[in-house]
Amino acid sequence: MIKIILVENHKLMLSSLGALLDKYDHIQVVAEVVGAKELFNLLATKPKADLILSDIMMPDINGIEMVAQLKNNDIHIPVILLSMLEDEKHSSTAFLAGAKGYLSKNVDVEELIFAINTVKKGNRYFSAELGINILERYHKQLLSFKEEATQKILFSEREQSVLELIAEGQTNQQIADQLFLSRRTVEGIRQSILDRTGAKNSAALIKFAIFNGYIAS
Repeated sequence: MIKIILVENHKLMLSSLGALLDKYDHIQVVAEVVGAKELFNLLATKPKADLILSDIMMPDINGIEMVAQLKNNDIHIPVILLSMLEDEKHSSTAFLAGAKGYLSKNVDVEELIFAINTVKKGNRYFSAELGINILERYHKQLLSFKEEATQKILFSEREQSVLELIAEGQTNQQIADQLFLSRRTVEGIRQSILDRTGAKNSAALIKFAIFNGYIAS
């Protein structure tokens, strides 16, 4: 039996969600509260609960702050947050705060139950809809990044040689010795490559070069 505490400041939503979950034999809603402050008062009585299912947008303390306070108070009941905020910024912040699940309020009941079962087993769960949206956006960004990079950057033979030696972990002086150049010249070429690719350091430059096929992985 999974014992759940519901946190939702809209009473109609609270009662509806409670009635929905009560239809499942392995789930028991042990308490319904309308905000984080009421939740903390309830938890002071040490109720037996396996999971907290909470709205993220509440007037007193929002769901992410609530999760952080639970963690700071050594209350280790896992929390699944329900949200209309369908973006990676809020979901990432929620997980960093200590949430174990993050679901869109558009989720269907089958996925909600699956998320509850998953979190009860000690795993994290991220809404499938949100995950797909993030992956699609990330994929588009990668394609755009690759297309822009391959169209606009054409390295000279000398730049290509320096880039390959940077990827091998060579220092500016070692590169200079191998290519029969001055160290100052190599430093200038390295900085030019960084500026043209937008990489902030050598590690980022190597990732860029591998991803775009300038050097072999």
